Amino acid sequence: MASTFSLRHFLGLLGWVLLVPGALTALGAAWLLASSLNLVGDMRSAPGRVVALVPGTSGTMGRTAHGSQSMVEFTTHEGQTLRVTDPVLRRLQAQHSVGESVTVRYPSRDPSQAEIGSSRWIKGLIGVGLLLAGLVGMAVGGLLLRFRPRPAMAAPGA
Repeated sequence: MASTFSLRHFLGLLGWVLLVPGALTALGAAWLLASSLNLVGDMRSAPGRVVALVPGTSGTMGRTAHGSQSMVEFTTHEGQTLRVTDPVLRRLQAQHSVGESVTVRYPSRDPSQAEIGSSRWIKGLIGVGLLLAGLVGMAVGGLLLRFRPRPAMAAPGA
């Protein structure tokens, strides 16, 4: 009886540990996916040109990745010319060439937050992967909570 009690509590704790972070991951991934598909906010597109490659690194101290970020010049629909650095660090052959024409996406309220249009596919793939991981975590956590052993009933008349 004591082993069923501890197994029940362990499975319940494990279920909640998988369910709650899985739900939060799925929510964040859904937002990332929606923003990559232009479903969030008023996004606009404009032609731009890569004017420079800015060297950068990402990762932790033990595992850093070196690459470059593309600096793009474009003109908004209001006629303002801006230079922005794409937030995605590109490595090796995935980087753009100086002078290359690209499509720039930007929020109409803050054009300084622009990104290269191809970056949305990277965000979309990451969003889909995180959404699937979050849904799997929620499903496994929910199943653990649903199918954990029931507490033993006391005998009648005891």
